Amino acid sequence: MYLFVWLKRITWLVVFYFLLRFLFLFFNIKSFQFADAQQISYAFLYGLKFDLSAIFISNILFTIASLLPFKFIEKQSYQNSLKYIYWIPNIIFFWTNIADFEYYKFIGRRTIFEIFGIMGDVFAQSFSLLSSYWYLIVLWGIVSFLFVRFTPNKKQADVLPRFNLPVGIIVWLLAIGFTILFFRGGFQEKPLRINQAFEQHDNHLGNLTLNTTFTFLTTIDAKGTEKVSYFTDNKAVERLISRDRSSHFEKTTTPPNIVVIILESFGKEYMGYKNPYKGYTPFLDSLAKKSVFMENCFANGRESIIAMPSITAAIPQLIEEPFITSSYQSNKFVGLGTIMKQFGYTTSFFHGARNGSMGFEGFSQLAGFDKYYGINEYPKDKYKTDFDQNWGIFDEPYLEYFAQELTKEKNPFVGCVFTLSSHHPYPIPSKYKGRFPKGKAEIHESLGYTDLSLKHFFSEAAKQPWFANTLFIITADHTQFNTEPIYATPTGAYRVPLILFHADNAKLNEIKQKVDTLKVCQHTDILPTILDFLHISQNQVLPFGESIFAQNTGKAFQLNSGVFRFISKFPNHQSIEYLEMGIDGKAKFFDLKAKEIKVNDGEEKTFTEQIKAYIQFYRNGLIENSWSKN
Repeated sequence: MYLFVWLKRITWLVVFYFLLRFLFLFFNIKSFQFADAQQISYAFLYGLKFDLSAIFISNILFTIASLLPFKFIEKQSYQNSLKYIYWIPNIIFFWTNIADFEYYKFIGRRTIFEIFGIMGDVFAQSFSLLSSYWYLIVLWGIVSFLFVRFTPNKKQADVLPRFNLPVGIIVWLLAIGFTILFFRGGFQEKPLRINQAFEQHDNHLGNLTLNTTFTFLTTIDAKGTEKVSYFTDNKAVERLISRDRSSHFEKTTTPPNIVVIILESFGKEYMGYKNPYKGYTPFLDSLAKKSVFMENCFANGRESIIAMPSITAAIPQLIEEPFITSSYQSNKFVGLGTIMKQFGYTTSFFHGARNGSMGFEGFSQLAGFDKYYGINEYPKDKYKTDFDQNWGIFDEPYLEYFAQELTKEKNPFVGCVFTLSSHHPYPIPSKYKGRFPKGKAEIHESLGYTDLSLKHFFSEAAKQPWFANTLFIITADHTQFNTEPIYATPTGAYRVPLILFHADNAKLNEIKQKVDTLKVCQHTDILPTILDFLHISQNQVLPFGESIFAQNTGKAFQLNSGVFRFISKFPNHQSIEYLEMGIDGKAKFFDLKAKEIKVNDGEEKTFTEQIKAYIQFYRNGLIENSWSKN
């Protein structure tokens, strides 16, 4: 029996998962700059529980095959085949962990199974990704070589005298039982889950505790299909999630146009306006100064595919898988395009990437947009010079194209555009190389290019007949690298700009008078804000969004690695705070610097019940397909 060999190889894996966690910390050291040695040590120690869970479940076939109580396993050919059963799966999972050394910087969490929903985009960019992150491949090769080269092998002393068959079967079954036990994380009623890694209530430390093997394997069947029953009375849920749907603007005789600009990765951190440093976006700063600038706007997630439904349909992410890639994307819901067509608007969505990229084309149709403009629709005679050799069309020519196409639209119209040059690998046309500040992170130079492209867009748009009667809404899909300490917090990683601009000063002043620019808002508030401005009923909008003109302190939702976040300004408190809650309903409260705060029992009940009501409405509504009654 080869019990000792099996135990040594399992222990060998524990060593490598420790090494991978150390390397993850090394590559993302800026994310942990506020954590002290004790907190990091605890993350490593507690992470052993998740490592053992991942190791035992990913090696279940090796366990079953290694300890079979039959004589044929002693054959050298069989023992050789066992090595490959041991090596191949673990080397593959080593890669998922190593890939997260860099991918984590983009999405702010460990990779989960939903990555397969965007594999088409990953494959399309495989050459670019490999050329940019070749060192990860080299590192993977080194780690794999060390793993294989020094794998513990059988020694004579390791081989126990053969048990009789009944005893061998018992040992084999016990090993399988221990595999299940370690995978579950113990004898507790509920198995080990991702959100249990966040005992220190810090996204970064929680993700240091986790490993990607665990998050990947435990989300294979995570489709958000489990109903929750925090409340038995649906009327209580409806009361708790009710939003202000009143109108704050009068209907105009000439319906205004709406232009929504979604800037790739433009975190609020990167601006100079309202920050104590210069920033990388001089034009956006100048535009924000003469616009309505919401200082406390939060993205609903850290990925573009989360921003798309949040902005155009008021659908945040309250299950682990993004709505666009989930099995629920065909559920009934009402998007911006659908509503606006009811009032005579033409609607279009522009994204200069390959058609089908990120699922945007399909979702835009579900959200009711008349037309989708991807790379296939871009003028063929300009494609060769304007293609960035990576994702799609450079921002400057594409935004110029966007302005020209809007001029062809029948008024009134809604036009949305999603930029892409500030996406990795951050391409910049050769004529602009060296023009923009390099900054502290690779993305910073490309922000300067997109900012200039935005300036040229507004110059072009100002020449068009529709410009003077258009409300421009500018935001970012998500943030990216945090290089400034004031943003290196759980909530700082979600802060994005939200700017409302109108060329008509009288209309702009009216907007300014009706809004509190310090209130909390989020991506899901953009759709109801547009409807409010146009004096269109908001009753079809899901309750996850509310007009920024509503006279209250506002709120924002997020979900990261199994932890729900609810950001608001609590009554009787002077500052914005947030609560974090697992699916088990246990909540803690924090200020925006992630310092735990105390609230009274009434406040705890009020805000915990609210987030529970939103979760119940979201999840149960998905399963029952009951969001929309139309």
